[in-house]
Amino acid sequence: MAKYVQSAPVSNEALQHKEFLLDNLYMEQRTELNTMETIILDSNLPQRFGCIAATDYAIYDGIGLDKKLVARAQGLNMAVGATNGTWSFCFNMVFVDERFTGSSLKVLGNLAEPYEGEWAILGGTGEFAYAQGVVTFKKIQEFENGKSRLRELQIRAVCVKFSSSLSLPVKMGPWGGNGGSIQDMTTGKPMRLESVTIHSDNSWIVYSLAFTYIDKLGKRRKEGPWGPDKGTSQTIEFGPKEYVREISGTIDTVISSLVITTNFKKYGPFGHEKGNRFSATVPENTCVVGFFARTGNALDAIGIYHGPIVV
Repeated sequence: MAKYVQSAPVSNEALQHKEFLLDNLYMEQRTELNTMETIILDSNLPQRFGCIAATDYAIYDGIGLDKKLVARAQGLNMAVGATNGTWSFCFNMVFVDERFTGSSLKVLGNLAEPYEGEWAILGGTGEFAYAQGVVTFKKIQEFENGKSRLRELQIRAVCVKFSSSLSLPVKMGPWGGNGGSIQDMTTGKPMRLESVTIHSDNSWIVYSLAFTYIDKLGKRRKEGPWGPDKGTSQTIEFGPKEYVREISGTIDTVISSLVITTNFKKYGPFGHEKGNRFSATVPENTCVVGFFARTGNALDAIGIYHGPIVV
């Protein structure tokens, strides 16, 4: 079965908040000639209770001759007040100006005398993704026997931006010598490391590396072995809540020893500890999800991919 859910812890560092204040906006409502509003279900009840209208109101950045179209309020207007003439207003504020084109705000609230108040911002897209806030409105003009109204709007919204907590894996490294041919992952995008198999000689070096992982489509994948199938083979099977936090070891022209450290225990050393030490710890709230390398007659160098912790 395909895996369709991903999850990752979100730290304070992964969250960014951005506040928007938009004022000097004016929403023009015209009902004549059905240019901005049309009745799709009329009602003969008092206060037109139950009447529904589709809206496409224009929102400008001023009220003079040089005003510019900024957005459109596209949605539904419904009479919900059986005794007081209240209308429920639900619309997408779709921006058309060059600054926010392609972005929108989801707005919901009521309209009633004296036609001043607040509408809730329940979400958004584009620049306003994950928006929450308030649209403050008041009527400043009414003319043509009530067929046209002008409302001044002020928008205050806070948007949450997630840094790449579920982004593509990030490379670190490699560590080791300069020889060998490049080896890298060829299938899938890794999400969770399942096992690692290491061929090594406890008196000399690490020969090769192979591993299995689950990709972002939920498929089990295998890479390697990278390097010759020599020496002693040892396979680490990670538990369902176990993940790799660090790799370390020693370098003596090639990878002479390798240690794999998880959130539960340390595996190794594999090979023989000689030469210069190296250590690679992944950033907080991430784990090792795959590897890349250079190989020839042995494991010349090793690098890692890290991504969000998914258990």
